[in-house]
Amino acid sequence: MTEPPGLGQAEEKRRLWGRLRAGRLASWCKSLLHDYAEACKDVAQGVRQRPGKAGLYVSLLAGVVSCSLRSPCETSFEASLLEASGALLLLSPWTRSSSSEGHVQRLLKLRNRGQLRFQSLLFFSLVYEVPFDTGADLYQVHCKYLKPRWIEFPSHVLDVGFWGHWWVLHSKMQNSDINDEEFRNLPEHLRTVSFNNLHSEANEKLFDEKYKPVFLTEE
Repeated sequence: MTEPPGLGQAEEKRRLWGRLRAGRLASWCKSLLHDYAEACKDVAQGVRQRPGKAGLYVSLLAGVVSCSLRSPCETSFEASLLEASGALLLLSPWTRSSSSEGHVQRLLKLRNRGQLRFQSLLFFSLVYEVPFDTGADLYQVHCKYLKPRWIEFPSHVLDVGFWGHWWVLHSKMQNSDINDEEFRNLPEHLRTVSFNNLHSEANEKLFDEKYKPVFLTEE
């Protein structure tokens, strides 16, 4: 009397699982799970004994993960650069900041020449300048004695991306609608305007005076 095909296959599967449970791989997996369980117990015991230290480590880990997730990418820098360029184009050349315009124009020129490089460092990103485009096949590119040295790298960094912002470009675009060249011929005490100069009792009185009627006399 022959066994049904289904019973034979089931018996083969049981034998296979039995060999796997008794094999070296199963023993290694059991040992690994046991080690992880013991490590988790030690961590839980340490958290109960020193909750302040554990909270500090968790905060640091959360900060590292957040910085890594918010690190800007190369596309983000391209978008920020084009946005800054468009904002300057909307301003009149007479009111446009020369510092902001010079920085943006330099970045655009290097970008068009293929001399901008992007590097992600997990927690933050860098944009730096290189001497030549990647497609350039010149002697200076291949000669190791003419390549930039690592000690010169900080001077070639153009921007730092951190927490979703490109901070150098952001700082350069501050007060981009103020042309400092217009005030260079003024006296020193008039070149800097403080909050007290803009909002003072004397200025308020002068502002109210302009709405009063003018009386003409014989003189």
